[in-house]
Amino acid sequence: MNTLLIAGYLVLLAFIAVLAFVALRARRNLRDISVQLTQAREQQHQHNLQLTERSQLDTLKNEFISTVSHELRTPLTSIRGALGLLSSGVIGNVDAKAQNLLRIAVTNTDRLIRLINDILDIERMESGRAPLQVRRCSLRDLCKQAIETMKPMADANTVHLQLITPAGPQEGLFFDGDSDRILQVLTNLLSNAIKFSPAASTVSIYTEASSDSILLKVSDEGRGIPSDKLDSIFDRFQQVEPSDARQKGGTGLGLSICRSIVQQHSGSIWAQRNLGPGATFYVMLPRVTRASDVAQPASLPSSPVHASILICDDDPGIRTVVSEHLQRQGYTVIEANSGQQALVLAAEHQVEAILLDLYMPGLSGWETLQHLRNNPATAHIPVVVLSVLSSTLRPQFIGDAQGWVQKPFDEKHLFAELSRVLHHGEGPANVLLIEDDSDLANVVLASFRSASVKICHAATRQEAIRQCIDSPPDLLILDLTLPDGDGFSLVEWLRQQPKLRALPLIVYSGREVSDSEMAKLRLGPTEFLTKARIQPQEVEELVVSMVQRLRSKLSDLAPVGPSA
Repeated sequence: MNTLLIAGYLVLLAFIAVLAFVALRARRNLRDISVQLTQAREQQHQHNLQLTERSQLDTLKNEFISTVSHELRTPLTSIRGALGLLSSGVIGNVDAKAQNLLRIAVTNTDRLIRLINDILDIERMESGRAPLQVRRCSLRDLCKQAIETMKPMADANTVHLQLITPAGPQEGLFFDGDSDRILQVLTNLLSNAIKFSPAASTVSIYTEASSDSILLKVSDEGRGIPSDKLDSIFDRFQQVEPSDARQKGGTGLGLSICRSIVQQHSGSIWAQRNLGPGATFYVMLPRVTRASDVAQPASLPSSPVHASILICDDDPGIRTVVSEHLQRQGYTVIEANSGQQALVLAAEHQVEAILLDLYMPGLSGWETLQHLRNNPATAHIPVVVLSVLSSTLRPQFIGDAQGWVQKPFDEKHLFAELSRVLHHGEGPANVLLIEDDSDLANVVLASFRSASVKICHAATRQEAIRQCIDSPPDLLILDLTLPDGDGFSLVEWLRQQPKLRALPLIVYSGREVSDSEMAKLRLGPTEFLTKARIQPQEVEELVVSMVQRLRSKLSDLAPVGPSA
């Protein structure tokens, strides 16, 4: 019996010991869990602090970039504009030694401007503040425009540029994308190819298209790219050789910008060594960019548009491209796919100008023009011929056409012709510059010294309003930052004035303008320029093209008299 009691006590003691051991382990586990929870909370707190700090750093970075954009671009534009005027001889001739010093100053100022612009481009694209303006684009036209843009640089380096396109209909070379950004990619690739090409060599652009994608190839005959650099050259500030930045120029950001733009289009870009000399850069883009991939372009403002334009062309691709250009400038567009339809639409709608193709099946452009002139309801409508023919080759009996634009067209020339036929008057065009920076204003005014326009200056919003009332301008050049308001409120005031709400406008700002801001700023034909990217001399050229003969006598493109 005692043995059983002893055994029972032993079992009980063992059970108690097990319970004590389990309790101790549980306590330890609870302590460990508590420590782990405390550590996890501390880690989460640290992570939140890091996120907050990162957010604050991003905010500071964005503020810094904004400050750089405005505070550096305006004085740089003044410096570059003044140097450009001096070196061009507009102010007066300088001796050879001074000319060489000016050349050095201009070259290095341009390098600084390119560096700032490229850094800002990269930051804007990677931060999502540079959404794509997706619309129908002509690949062939973009390639031709890129070649035309880079031709002076190619000529200076004795490099030949050529475009090689596949045989077949032009419709196969249309795609959806941001034409300005794709043009930037093409010009960057051509610039690189030209810089690294030997004299008397050729740089080629090849285009291919399938049902769902397009392929661009830019090939040169230069020194090529080492295999270990084919990927890294798309990184920031990367050069094939360390001395390239100094010897060849450039910022080392061009290819990085190209990659960002192509990736925004859901495409891809890469480089390969050629079997012979040189290298080839490839750009693959989808034919249709999905709406979910990019921010939607801002809609046009609801303010009254300044003109309704009828486009008559049997090519649907041409009509789409021209319509996109016109609608972005605030025009209302009516499309006709034949001469017969154009006659009906011109009689039924209040059309203020007609863009007319000459070669169409059925009723040709020549015949359509004669029918328009013979109908009292349409005889007064100005017609701008949009043709593959040069205006110098036009038949003499097309005297009834008020303007002529050759395909492939340059949109600035197209807008200039439309402005010319939509406006009449005598005397030089009256341009109002609204700019609070007196140094830049003086440089811009000096750049117009030889232009056939009268340009006045207003430094404040109230002064601009007073001049608009006293002497209504034909075109405005507008800075957005003014000491007594901003450009947005001035544009809003202009929209309330029946005689001013359709003025051609050039927004010349030190910062990038967003899509929503563009919609708020549009009046009549509107261009958006960024200081430092566009020099005062280039502003003068654009102004002249926009107001070309707005208030001057009709040029040789105007009708010489009633047709026989």
